[in-house]
Amino acid sequence: MPVYDYVCNHCHKTFELVLTLKEHEREIKCPKCGSKNVEQEATTFFAVTGKKS
Repeated sequence: MPVYDYVCNHCHKTFELVLTLKEHEREIKCPKCGSKNVEQEATTFFAVTGKKS
């Protein structure tokens, strides 16, 4: 499952959540203050495959 990084615009806490694609569509709340005013942060990722290039 993907890991999503968020930042709360109310208390400025950053946090990450492991969510399915369906869960990602729902409204996210800050775990510190409970605010729904959160934004997903842009992050980098890498893929691990079994093939060598």
